[in-house]
Amino acid sequence: MVKIALEALASCSGCEVSILDLHEDLATLLDQAEIVYAPILMDVKEVPDDIDIAIVSGSVRNAENKERLEELREKSKYLIAYGTCACFGGITGMADLYTPEEVTSRTYSDNPSTESAPLPNEVVPELLSIVHPAADFTRIDGFIPGCPPKEQLTHDILIPLINDEAPDVPKKSVCADCKREMEHVEFDTIHRRIEGDPEPGKCFLSQGYICLGSVTLGRCGGLCTEAGVPCHGCGGPSLDVLREPSHDIYNGVIKRIAHLSKMPEKDVEKQIYDIGHIIYGFVIGSKTMEDKQVSLIPQLVKK
Repeated sequence: MVKIALEALASCSGCEVSILDLHEDLATLLDQAEIVYAPILMDVKEVPDDIDIAIVSGSVRNAENKERLEELREKSKYLIAYGTCACFGGITGMADLYTPEEVTSRTYSDNPSTESAPLPNEVVPELLSIVHPAADFTRIDGFIPGCPPKEQLTHDILIPLINDEAPDVPKKSVCADCKREMEHVEFDTIHRRIEGDPEPGKCFLSQGYICLGSVTLGRCGGLCTEAGVPCHGCGGPSLDVLREPSHDIYNGVIKRIAHLSKMPEKDVEKQIYDIGHIIYGFVIGSKTMEDKQVSLIPQLVKK
């Protein structure tokens, strides 16, 4: 039997729930594999030896997260970063827009909806200065981004791995799966996502709405755009953005809107609001994205 370990670091546990979304396929998986370690599912605290596949979700936010990640690397044959937090910092990476002191102050004292309380300081792991994806500290053998990863993608990756085979995964952007029609339309206003009522069937960018589908890895089937919601980028950057030093989520969206609307790029930039949340919301913790010469992340992160 293949031995599988599941570990949730700084996460919401949604990635672990997504594995349960395999439904009947979960029975097939458990016929070939045994989950030997999963603190979120069972009463177990010590990482066993000789793990075949370790699946880690969540970002690395404190010293304990880092220690557990490194222990899993040492004791496993394959270590998989599961979910966008583990791959790129994810939503938790937006904490980097503030210092650790600002985060804890807002949580425990400077909050109008919370009764002030002393900051916990006993048996509490120390916060790291910034949020990290798993690859910042150790070698990762595979990345499965998504918030959370969709069940079909999880199936198409885990089943081959259990059989010691190389999985075949999609490499396209969300745009490739989106059924909306992209067209050139002259406009001079960028809309907030809550403004107006987007026309069904028409590309959001062609209507002046910020949609990250063209710069986001498409392994979700374009579910949000089909439901009438612009892509927020939860799948992490597309492969061309990751591979090309001159490609970035921000400049990619700017160029695409300018191309479709015939607005000068500078005019588009003036209307882009809240860059940290709207553009880099799922990748602000990624050093790969931060180190790009064209990236605006260094201007946003507080270290």
